[in-house]
Amino acid sequence: MGKHLKTWGVALFILTLAAACNPGRELPAGGSMIAQLELDSTHLIISTLADSLVVPRDIAWGGGNYLWYCEQKGTIGRIHLPTGTREILWTVPDLYHRKSTGVFSMALHPGFEKEPYIFVHYTYAKKDKALLDQIYSRVVRLHWENGVLGQAVTILDAIPGNTYHNGSSMLIDESRKLWLSLGDAGQTSQTQDPASLYGKILRINLDGKVPDNNPYPGSPVWSTGHRNVQGLASHGKLLYSSEHGPNNDDELNLIEKGRNYGWPDVQGHCDLESELAYCKDSLIREPLLAWTPTIAPAGMVYYNDDAIPEWKNSLLLANLKGRALRVLKLSEDGSRIESEHLFFQKFLGRIRDVAIGPDGEVYLATSNLDWHPGHQPWMYDSLPTARGDRIIKMEPGKGNLPWPGIGEAIVLTEETEPIALESENFAFSASEEEHAAGQKLYRMHCASCHRADGKGNIGAIPPLVQSEWVNGSTARLIDITLAGLNTPIEVNNVRYDGEMPGYKHLKDEEIRDILNFIRVEFGKVNGNIIAADVLHQRKGLP
Repeated sequence: MGKHLKTWGVALFILTLAAACNPGRELPAGGSMIAQLELDSTHLIISTLADSLVVPRDIAWGGGNYLWYCEQKGTIGRIHLPTGTREILWTVPDLYHRKSTGVFSMALHPGFEKEPYIFVHYTYAKKDKALLDQIYSRVVRLHWENGVLGQAVTILDAIPGNTYHNGSSMLIDESRKLWLSLGDAGQTSQTQDPASLYGKILRINLDGKVPDNNPYPGSPVWSTGHRNVQGLASHGKLLYSSEHGPNNDDELNLIEKGRNYGWPDVQGHCDLESELAYCKDSLIREPLLAWTPTIAPAGMVYYNDDAIPEWKNSLLLANLKGRALRVLKLSEDGSRIESEHLFFQKFLGRIRDVAIGPDGEVYLATSNLDWHPGHQPWMYDSLPTARGDRIIKMEPGKGNLPWPGIGEAIVLTEETEPIALESENFAFSASEEEHAAGQKLYRMHCASCHRADGKGNIGAIPPLVQSEWVNGSTARLIDITLAGLNTPIEVNNVRYDGEMPGYKHLKDEEIRDILNFIRVEFGKVNGNIIAADVLHQRKGLP
């Protein structure tokens, strides 16, 4: 879908080590050289700066010879570049971390040496009337002083969230404005409403106040109509974003003041009949580039250093599903993508973020531990996970080849075709066998209270038929089934005060089958829960 720029890939082929043809090959430990990358006139040494990390969502250079990182589980740390020494400096005290929630992004003050501030975006939860988790996120500003990171000050709070599509990326531009991207959190109908924060890119001052020249007076909203923006990069006064599409049309956008980026009415370019009519009457800004099949574009940075001249005036874009680093060459004025190049396809696994060091070297963060094989097991043939997630360093080599110490290195070069990518289809549906198993388990564990027909006992046992608790949030439904419920709830305008026991003792597959059965039979919705969903929710329970 869309008038897509023809993809010219750049990836790897193996010249020296036959074993590297095995996609399950693990990379060497931290500090080890693992490959060399040959460009037109530049040869890059590829090495592991750090391993044994757990989903490093964001990396950034700053404060001397340090690379800072945040892990989704709630830790903020830094790595001393000359020695590779790693230290954890701060842990989020009120983090909500389950599945697709946790710490998402961070940004260092551009003048960190004199103004040592770090901004962090993360999720937290509040209990609703039924003592169930309602997810929000906030941005806090941390102060680095006397070797201690802390003094957290909240500058943006109560951002509505969900168990998925929370975004996000964050950066501070040359005018000292803080940009934050947010996903639609499942509320697709609100993405184009400037009064809502769902599916937006925000712009605020570093103290959290709204700039006077934002497009909507008193509002942090800068642009609307986004699905799930994962990367932001700035080049002078230009701002770019990378965004996840549904099963089609991942996007690379040039972000402009007050513009509408279309979701959910427009996916990718305005090229369908319904989209053409909509775009004609709306302030739609079409993407610079769109990808189908989807590649899951993630973190991004603008590169213009002489250290790697082939990549000057380019966007370096990390890919999760695409398992590559894309180098997108910009036009002189930055308004167009002139060419697209791929590196490291399948070699490092899922690449989450990219950063530039003080000497023009490039750092990549992998994100291989956040993909559970229970979700779409056909998506990846293998991911390198034996030593956890990694931060990879790329730097120009000096002297004649071969370089001392690199040994039997893998040689990576460009390739003209991207790897084949499977459809990212989340339309799961319970099989007939699972439905039958769920019916049997329901009769064994649930029917004595909720009745075989799911109608319960009005005023005593809540019904499952036509209940928002059944056909609503699957995460909430799984939580209740695992942990039980001992607080009053309201179903169809009737209050219920009884207690429901938890079923943690049941296997993930059994919980899956029960809940898919009641969703299909009583909720009249798709039985789309999988065992991996239950496992993810189980991890976050006390």
